[in-house]
Amino acid sequence: MEQFWLGLLVGLILVLVAQKTLQSRKEVDGAFAHFGNHVKDVIYIFEVKPTFRFRYISPSLDLYLGEGVVAENYENPDDCFRRIHPDDYQILMNKVSGKMSYDEAISQRWRTNDGRYLRFEEYTTPIYKNGEIVAVQGIIRNVEAAVMKREELEYVSRHDELTGVLNRRAFNETIDRLSFKKVGLIVIDLNDLKKINDHQGHSAGDQLLQKTGLILQGLSTNVYRIGGDEFVVLTDQLQQDKLLDLTVSIRSVFESNDISAAVGAAWEEQLNDFKKLYDQADQNMYEQKNRSKTNRHVPC
Repeated sequence: MEQFWLGLLVGLILVLVAQKTLQSRKEVDGAFAHFGNHVKDVIYIFEVKPTFRFRYISPSLDLYLGEGVVAENYENPDDCFRRIHPDDYQILMNKVSGKMSYDEAISQRWRTNDGRYLRFEEYTTPIYKNGEIVAVQGIIRNVEAAVMKREELEYVSRHDELTGVLNRRAFNETIDRLSFKKVGLIVIDLNDLKKINDHQGHSAGDQLLQKTGLILQGLSTNVYRIGGDEFVVLTDQLQQDKLLDLTVSIRSVFESNDISAAVGAAWEEQLNDFKKLYDQADQNMYEQKNRSKTNRHVPC
């Protein structure tokens, strides 16, 4: 991080030099090259007027996108426009045309020689002459590993480690976004988990939980494990009849897989009290448990 901010500071200093000595390009480009050739971050100067061209690209770009990319972009500056991810193309166009704020980091994805897209974060400074943008310069850092790690941590924080379904934290976060929406809720309670843990061991109980999670994920993408033997399906995308169809399907698939569970559902046209909705689904689940609990289970 210290290297990144040092690079940014040097870049900002150099842009002041560039603005004052734009007519002496060798002096400016030489300063960039001296610094840029010795850092892992990518430093560049891209001239917008009178023609599109790179005045400098640090060699580190080849480390990330592949050998020969720097030379190709010196020869053909359109290469960077072809390498940008299609969803980020307008960001690039705005950057070189001055149609954006340069106060914040710019996130972009660039294609490597082997066809992968890597994520980069850039701090850009425009260079103006007579009130119009004539060049942009920036310091680009490869953040692919950091982004992947962040996404991994985010995934772990919102998913149940054992079953892979969403966890209670994700459930609570989802609830906060459901006010005044059409919401359906299915509550599932396994009948035999404690008995299996006591008589067959926790490994067998874990297998039952994993099997349950896998089955539910095959029926819905909105599955949460909110307790030891309790799962819920929570959705704001289904009409009431479709929610009831899903409830029937869950019961049927459980039965065909020898999983004893009680399943209860509730639906609200315009949610304003989630606790009331949950209590209704929970009550329906317990009524079914009292009517039809079988107390049987065939080991996974």
